[in-house]
Amino acid sequence: MNLKGLIKRDDIIYLSIFVLVFLIALRNYIISPPYTLGDTTILPPTNPGLYTPSAIIQYYLSLLIGENNLIKTLNFLAFIIAPTSIYFTLGRKGDLFKRLILPLIFTLNPIAISIFYTGDGESILLVYSLQPLVYYLTYKMLYDVKNRFKYLIYLSIVEVIGQIFFFQMFLFSFFFQLPFILLSIRERKYMFFLYPILADLLGFLSELSWEIYLYIGVVPDVLVSPANTLVRLGLAYYSTIVSALLFAIVIITAFIYKNKYALATITSLGFLLVIYAILQNFQFNIPIISALLAAITTFQTKVYLLSFGLLDLSLFYLKRTREFTIPLLFLLLIVLLTNTGGLQATTYSIFSFNPQPVPTWYYELYDYLAQNNPNNVYSLVTQYQYIQYLPGFSGFIYNPSFVHNLTNPFYGMKYLLSTSQMNYAELKLVKTFGPILVYYNENFTGLVHYLNGSPVSNYSISNEEIKIYGDAPPYVVSLPYSSYWSNAENYEGFLELNSNVSQNSLTILLHELFFVSLFFLILPFVLLIFEKTPMKSLIVGR
Repeated sequence: MNLKGLIKRDDIIYLSIFVLVFLIALRNYIISPPYTLGDTTILPPTNPGLYTPSAIIQYYLSLLIGENNLIKTLNFLAFIIAPTSIYFTLGRKGDLFKRLILPLIFTLNPIAISIFYTGDGESILLVYSLQPLVYYLTYKMLYDVKNRFKYLIYLSIVEVIGQIFFFQMFLFSFFFQLPFILLSIRERKYMFFLYPILADLLGFLSELSWEIYLYIGVVPDVLVSPANTLVRLGLAYYSTIVSALLFAIVIITAFIYKNKYALATITSLGFLLVIYAILQNFQFNIPIISALLAAITTFQTKVYLLSFGLLDLSLFYLKRTREFTIPLLFLLLIVLLTNTGGLQATTYSIFSFNPQPVPTWYYELYDYLAQNNPNNVYSLVTQYQYIQYLPGFSGFIYNPSFVHNLTNPFYGMKYLLSTSQMNYAELKLVKTFGPILVYYNENFTGLVHYLNGSPVSNYSISNEEIKIYGDAPPYVVSLPYSSYWSNAENYEGFLELNSNVSQNSLTILLHELFFVSLFFLILPFVLLIFEKTPMKSLIVGR
């Protein structure tokens, strides 16, 4: 590809500034050893099997460059792609302020930094960084009718790439496509909405197996009103302040903006905030729909992250300096706001970020459990969230009295982790790793028992099938009850099987949908092969 005319000298200067800013900000992070950050834990990669294409891709990337390096790379790319994508979306239509400040505000906001600090957020930040491209390509689809199908292909590729790293890419994208869907209705192009929705659908289908699993098997189990999670998430104070400021921006700027694109973008932001406000007080129990709404609104950080992005993009269209005054004042107020205790970090704290290395005892504990074929490892230790990624981990115990019954029914606990001495005759201290004491339950008799408590020694358990070679069902299996296991009933929260064989219909469905997902993951790239659009035409003003 001929790059002449595509990249100019001032482009290189601007992009160098972005790279330099985040090289300085993330210098300690880039050179750090495996670290602890929220619930991020660097572990040996394990083959996920044929569940979802994204898991396979991330697994082999981890093998190629190491999981630690993969996480760091995704985080760094998120902070580089975000300002770069805004810069090229603006093209040569933006002045110095727009081309330098708006990309940095989009990227350096307290919500994004807080997500970075809480750990395990590299996927969310990467998907957020792609939204300016989604915004721009949707714009091109609306107004470049001649090349609409080509831009649909490009948008679909962005969607499936985002879906590889975070399953909510298509949900994020909808709010960045909505401004142009609204404009298409205003301009009586009523069928246009099919194009962005089709791109989102292709992204969704590229992760169909995982999406189905999440929206019918996981999200409904944690479906809660955002209002019930404010205190737990630590956003009670901050969310009130940010909500007030964002609503003020929407209301005030509605009387200032004269540009239809800016108004449409602000309208999309208002639509997101209205949905969020409604769902703080009302919970809708509609299959799939409720799960989708919960996925985008239950965690307030996502709502505010998208709000920042939409507001930033709306400022593209302001032409006079005085038009910037009010929205920019509010935006900077949020960006520079000192930590109220609600967020993990302030915007500027990233420049002094220094992650803590993973303690060596954690890896020693991991190896010990892995070598001893653990079953149902429980933990009284909740201050180390990454313990949940240990082999055989089954759950945290928040009520110590639960230990007295040894996870009845029928002593299904094999190991118990604690930071203090346990005085139960059945528990034997076998190892100590740093602050963690590992206890073995000497009454452990396996995971399968008859109703009278006597153990069944011959059985096999996998994610897909349970086979029990006993002679008198029913049996109690010390696994959490799920309606997706066949021939199963709920026995005090555990599985009671009325047959020697039980299959998990949800896991089987995942396997069956894997190749459907793989087909739609590849499809946009196959279509691209037959397109000859020069890359230069993708970039506005080039």
